[in-house]
Amino acid sequence: MTTLEIHKEYPELVNDMTEVSKTFLSDTKNGTNNKELKAYLDSLNGIIKTYKEEH
Repeated sequence: MTTLEIHKEYPELVNDMTEVSKTFLSDTKNGTNNKELKAYLDSLNGIIKTYKEEH
């Protein structure tokens, strides 16, 4: 799932997505590696999974 899809399909989760991006991608002066991007994606998918289970 991409951030664009989250904006379209789950607009109510955009604030959560923004907070996650601040946490995972806040220090990009040295670049962002694949491990950090994977953790970010996993976190977004976790938010969506939890949301679906609760609604």
